[in-house]
Amino acid sequence: MSTNGRYAASLFHNYLFLARRDSRPATANNNANANTASASIPAISIVEPPTLLSSELSTVSQSASDPQIRETTLSETSTMPKSAADSQAPPPVQPSSIAKSAWDPPILPPAETSTVPKLTSGPQVPPSSQSSATPKSAWGPRVPPPAETSTVPKLTSGPQVPPSSQSYATPKSAWGPRVSSPSEPAVVSKPIPGPQAQPPSQSSAVPKSAWGPRVPPSADTSTVPKLTSDPQMLPSSQPSALSKPVWGPPSRNSHPTERSSSAFPMMNEENRSSSVNKATALSKEPRSQSVLSARRRRFLCSAVPDSAVLSPIRRPDDGGSSGEKISVYTNHFPVHIDNVTVNQYDIEIFTFGRDGKLCVARKDERWETMQCIANKMTNFPIVWYDEGKTLYTRALLTDFTEPIQIKLKRGDETKTFQLNILNLVRQEKISNIFDFIQKKTILRPRETVRIIETLFKQRARNDLVCVRNQFYNRNQILDDLKDGRGMAKGFYQALFLTRCGPTLNVNLTFTCFYMPLNFVHFACKYLRKDITNGFTEYEAKAFAKIVRDLLIETEHTGRIIRYKLRRFGLPADQLLFTCGEVDENLADTSSVPKISVAEYFEQKYQRKLLYPHLPCIDATAGINKRANWLPMEVVKVVEWQRSLKPLDATQRALVSGKAIIKPFERYNHIMNIMRTRDFETDIYLKELNIRVDNREMLEIRARILKPPSIHYGTRPGQNEAIEHVNVGKWRIRNWFYTAPDIHNWGLIYFGCQPNQRIHDILNTFSRQLPELLKLKGFMIKSKLTITMKPDRQQDIEKALTDASKNRWQLAIVVLNTRSDQVYDYVKQLGNQQLGLRTQCIDMEALTKNIDNLKMYVDNLSQKINSKLGGINSVVNTKLTLSHSSKEDLFMFFGADVTHSTCSTDRPSIAAVVASRDPTNSLYAARLCEQYPKKGRCSMEIIKELDQMVADLIRVFARTCGGRLPNKIVFYRDGVDEGQYQKVLDNEVNKIKTACRIVYGDRPLPKLTFIVVKKRHNTRFFLYDGKQTINVQAGTVIDQDITHPSQFDFYLCSQAAIMGTSRPTLYHVLHDDNCFSSDDVQQLTYWLCHTDMRCTKSVSIPSPVHYAHLAAYGSRALKFDDDRESDNFDDNNDEEPASYSIDDIKTKLMILDSKVVDDMWFI
Repeated sequence: MSTNGRYAASLFHNYLFLARRDSRPATANNNANANTASASIPAISIVEPPTLLSSELSTVSQSASDPQIRETTLSETSTMPKSAADSQAPPPVQPSSIAKSAWDPPILPPAETSTVPKLTSGPQVPPSSQSSATPKSAWGPRVPPPAETSTVPKLTSGPQVPPSSQSYATPKSAWGPRVSSPSEPAVVSKPIPGPQAQPPSQSSAVPKSAWGPRVPPSADTSTVPKLTSDPQMLPSSQPSALSKPVWGPPSRNSHPTERSSSAFPMMNEENRSSSVNKATALSKEPRSQSVLSARRRRFLCSAVPDSAVLSPIRRPDDGGSSGEKISVYTNHFPVHIDNVTVNQYDIEIFTFGRDGKLCVARKDERWETMQCIANKMTNFPIVWYDEGKTLYTRALLTDFTEPIQIKLKRGDETKTFQLNILNLVRQEKISNIFDFIQKKTILRPRETVRIIETLFKQRARNDLVCVRNQFYNRNQILDDLKDGRGMAKGFYQALFLTRCGPTLNVNLTFTCFYMPLNFVHFACKYLRKDITNGFTEYEAKAFAKIVRDLLIETEHTGRIIRYKLRRFGLPADQLLFTCGEVDENLADTSSVPKISVAEYFEQKYQRKLLYPHLPCIDATAGINKRANWLPMEVVKVVEWQRSLKPLDATQRALVSGKAIIKPFERYNHIMNIMRTRDFETDIYLKELNIRVDNREMLEIRARILKPPSIHYGTRPGQNEAIEHVNVGKWRIRNWFYTAPDIHNWGLIYFGCQPNQRIHDILNTFSRQLPELLKLKGFMIKSKLTITMKPDRQQDIEKALTDASKNRWQLAIVVLNTRSDQVYDYVKQLGNQQLGLRTQCIDMEALTKNIDNLKMYVDNLSQKINSKLGGINSVVNTKLTLSHSSKEDLFMFFGADVTHSTCSTDRPSIAAVVASRDPTNSLYAARLCEQYPKKGRCSMEIIKELDQMVADLIRVFARTCGGRLPNKIVFYRDGVDEGQYQKVLDNEVNKIKTACRIVYGDRPLPKLTFIVVKKRHNTRFFLYDGKQTINVQAGTVIDQDITHPSQFDFYLCSQAAIMGTSRPTLYHVLHDDNCFSSDDVQQLTYWLCHTDMRCTKSVSIPSPVHYAHLAAYGSRALKFDDDRESDNFDDNNDEEPASYSIDDIKTKLMILDSKVVDDMWFI
């Protein structure tokens, strides 16, 4: 249960107990005891919570989940009947007794007038508003008065539990931790609903700057306490000035289903403890902890990432108005939901092992157990289950307090399973969804969305394979990818809360899964070689690293047993072990007879191994467990394991033929899925009276933005050179905007021994390339020489070193090899060691285009010009802004983080790219390696962003004659919605810190921070009267299906060549420039036309595209042939512990000074 839930439940118990006690007729004993307690305030024994009556259950559950009900409970308890001693009301507080400053301690009534009983256990309880004289303060910790004057009961145990923001006045400060104080009684201000008003501006010494930290004034003159993000700048904890704050910000890792503090026990304690005593295999922890503590709770996540803790800016207007207005269809379907209440329960499902001990059931077993119970028990209500520890139902399960046991047949044996219904965790109101849509609340109701999404999955789970919010037909034949993997076709669905109401988003999806093969066959396909003759030691180690944690299963024992692959060992005919028990006191075990794995299988299972020379698989489970060695040939890969390993070029071509679907085909597939789902007969949806309008996709409003004009360089005698965009692309018919002179360059060939055909191709290319470059404005002043070398490492190094010594401006490198290591080594030498600009060309691609070099060189020349410091074209982005002046100097940033494929051993690469000239055409990049904590996947946050941004601003100033930008637009890629708050807390502040460092006393620039999201499942379709087609380039959507209140929009800036166009979702998190919707949308669209690699509008703005290229290209800068571990998404119940940004180790990547500020990443 969450801290708010624990607080409400415990508070209710304590006050209910007091109310019952005080409602009894007063006796002499009672009065005497009450007077004694009031006078001396001795320690009181812990108050045990009473047993809840059935009529009280719903009231408690509501108070645990609804802040307004919690507040009502507090106010009601202040009017409960009191004993004779407690019925004396405190004297009214005179105005002179109230503290005049938030720093001065308030003068409180004498202690003997206290109306709040003293408790020695449980959470700290704030007094009611009628009895508190402490002034409310929205800025800092409360200041304790002398101990003898406190009116607040002293609480000696229990966590400090934060109240909800609606009920209490303490703000959630984002500036730093609260300050500890001596252990004195804390003074709590009265709970007042709603946000507290800020102190008057004229009395505050906090500067109005949005950039710098607030500077506290001296303690004797200021009425505003100090807030800071630096722990070293916190105010000193003097006993006379500060006290330990009662309330702290709620933990983001807390969850309202913590069983140790649940107020609603469903199982009898006797039955519950007896079932736990049987589980000797489980951790022997106190009952206050979960019996599943070894398997940390994994909550069913919504496909729409959690945004309950977000604080981005609101939409500045009702949406944009520029452009041609049209209507489009989107793959969202309206959902109608009634206002009902759903009960959430914590449950546990166990199975009895062969030794009779309880152990946690597997995920598929839990699902089957829950389905069997729900179907066979006639008095069991309709429930829906998340396959973890949560059960939802509209009914109260008060009749099911005893463990429920059933028997299921698993393979050739029958197993017994036990369901324990533990606690009623919360009662969730579906009306929370409509409050969010109607902007009555700003927090996304994540629990309510999770409940409905779980409900939508129930019926589909019986027939389909469910991977989070994706569903696949388990009977389909996978498309073989020739490496032990296959591609499956399925669909995705998720609930969205949009401006037009709840919608169901449905889309096609394609995912790679491992094929259920015998492990020997799987290894041959995966490694693409026959391994039946044996592994080398190096091959075994490399392969083990790739397939570590792959789920495998065996059947040789007569039943199916699943394991995780850990490593490989010795061959089965060489790996010896002791069969049977060995005396632990035996000092010398060398005389104990041993047997090989191959002999053991022949004796035990009468199975002679076919490949005894292959390594055994270590499937040991847990720590300090006895090794469990299995021969490869008895092991099978478990089906429907998702693989996230990247595809190679051949596989990508194969997948493209299946996954690239034309818009009318995608439209028809989605509509067929909606009809097949048959929502009208779904008994689970009927339980909440949910109705899905699947007759047609949602028709929404859209606009088509105007494209920019593209400016090029003029030829002699030409006044202007402007190209106009037509259907998202244009042609180069003029010179580049600027092009350098080439004095010294050359061509180097690396590969096999060249034949006459290769000689002829290279001679033709070297002869025509200079002539074609002159047509783009280049001044070629030297001949292109040709050097041919083998692709050996020493030959590559010598050839490039000689080129660097000869001061080549550019080396054209032709690669005739399939090895990526040759390309990586060329880039490593050129960019890191020699400072030599290189442009690599694939020999195969050159051969295909040798008869039409003009088009090939048109594309190649754009990269060459960019790397040499030239400008291909210019787009005047200032024309997109309604309030921009000629004096404004913009600087555009793009940032991205690329991760190894779920590898915890390789670093992530953070790339930050920024414009470095007034035309915003030339860019420079900075790179940083981020090493995650051992055993953890890396975080998305860029830790050294302040250093990287500061360095790039200095580069901009050097190029612009010392001028600094006054406006910064920062595009951030790769951030999911659940990470927005971390980005705001870390990266936005780091950007501002970098500006303070560089700008000093000069005016700071205004920052706009925009998140770019490409991976989503929303698509748009246009009907032209005949068929469904793609939307045009420049189509923007900021109505109907966008966020109800926040500043986001969809933009399809590219013209789709193949398949269905994918729009990009933009979310403005921070905006000091006060841009309108039209400003941001038009600016973003025009930046998609500034990419130096092509003559068409791309799907994302060029700064963030460059950041992606730099992050991806930086992998070549570290010459390492170690292959990474693949990711096996087995959907287990373990949830990795969180860790902070301080756990990440970083290392800035250094490039040679001659190329560090060039566009080497193009």
